[in-house]
Amino acid sequence: MTGSSLYSCFDFRLSSEIPLPELATAGAGDSRPVVPVRLAALPETLAGGRSVGAGLEVAGEEAMLTIAETARYLVRDGREILVEPAPGGSPRNLRLFLLGSALGILCHQRGLLALHANGVVAGDRAFAFAGPSGAGKSSLAAYFAAAGHEILGDDVCAIAFEDGRPFAWPGLPRLKLWGDTLEAFARERGALEPAVEGMDKYHVPLADPAQPRPISFRRLYILSRAQAGAETAIRRLRGREAMDAVLAQTYRGQYLAPLGLSADHFRRCAMLLAHAEVYEASRAWGYERHPGDADRPDRPVYLADRRRSFPCNPRRAWLWRGPAFFVAKGLADAGERSGRERWWTGLDSNQRRGNPGRFTVCCL
Repeated sequence: MTGSSLYSCFDFRLSSEIPLPELATAGAGDSRPVVPVRLAALPETLAGGRSVGAGLEVAGEEAMLTIAETARYLVRDGREILVEPAPGGSPRNLRLFLLGSALGILCHQRGLLALHANGVVAGDRAFAFAGPSGAGKSSLAAYFAAAGHEILGDDVCAIAFEDGRPFAWPGLPRLKLWGDTLEAFARERGALEPAVEGMDKYHVPLADPAQPRPISFRRLYILSRAQAGAETAIRRLRGREAMDAVLAQTYRGQYLAPLGLSADHFRRCAMLLAHAEVYEASRAWGYERHPGDADRPDRPVYLADRRRSFPCNPRRAWLWRGPAFFVAKGLADAGERSGRERWWTGLDSNQRRGNPGRFTVCCL
C-alpha cells in the first residue's frame, strides 16, 4: 500500500496510512496477516445501519464509530479500518481512539478475546491484571517492567486460541501512566509524549519484544478494593463467578451485542476458563493508606532484587504487600519459578537485606 507503514499488533499487522508511533514496526519475515488502515471519506451514516449509542452504528459486518471533533472510524468484518479525521482534530486523539475503541471492534470481529487488562510474562507464561480505573493496572505493569519482565501491553490483553488453548499476544509496547505515578518511579514528564490532550497522563515506551509470538496464558488477576480495615487478600474465582469476572473485564464489551458476537465471545470465555485461572486480589486503595510513612523523609523506599535496585520517591510510595506479592507467591507455590523470574526484597531502615521469601512493592 503506497504511503503505508507496517506495524506489529497482536496476531496481525497493521498496514497504516496514518503514522502510529505507539506501535512497533513489523520485522522482515513476519508472516502474520495484514489489516489495512486507510484514510477515506466516510458517510455520516451507514446504509441500512442502526445506531446503538455512544457514537456506534452497525450494519451487517460493518461498524462505524464517530468521535466528535476527532474522527470517524469504519471497521469492516475484521479485515480493514477506514478513517476520516475531523477537520482540526488532534492527531494524538485520533490515534488514541484508533488504537483503542476501533481496535477493540476489530479484535472482536477477528475472534480475539480482548481483555481490559495489562499482560505480563513470567517464565514462558502470560498473566494479566484487570480491574476498574484507578486499581493500579498500569503502575503494577510498570513495576514488573522495571523488574525485568516483558510487558505484553497496556489496557488490552488480546488472547487467541490454538487447539482450544489460550495464548496472549504482544500489543502496544507502551504504558499510559499518570504524572504522580511517574514521580513515584522517578521519571520525568518532559521527555514523554502525552497520552491524551490536556491530561496529566503520558506514554511510557516499553522494550519491543524480540519477536512477537503467542505466549501460553495462565492466570487473570482482578484487582479490587478491600473492605475498610481488611487485610490484602487473594482468592480464586470458580464457576459462574469466574465467568462473570471475565465477561466484566472484556475490553469494549458493550460492543459485542450490537455486533452480534455475544455467543461467540461467551464460548471463547469458556475456553479460557478451561485452561486458565482467575483470582481476585483485594486491597486498600490510595496514597492516603499510610500518609505517615509516605511523608517521613527518614524512610527511603527501594524496589530491589539481588543484583540491582532503583529508588522510588518516598513521598509518593511506601512498602505494601499487594497484588504483586500474591502473584510472585502464587508462582512460587505453583512451582512455576524460572531462571528469568526475580525474587524481590523491599529494603528500608527497618528491614534486613536478603529475605528472598518476602515481596514488597510500592503502592502506586
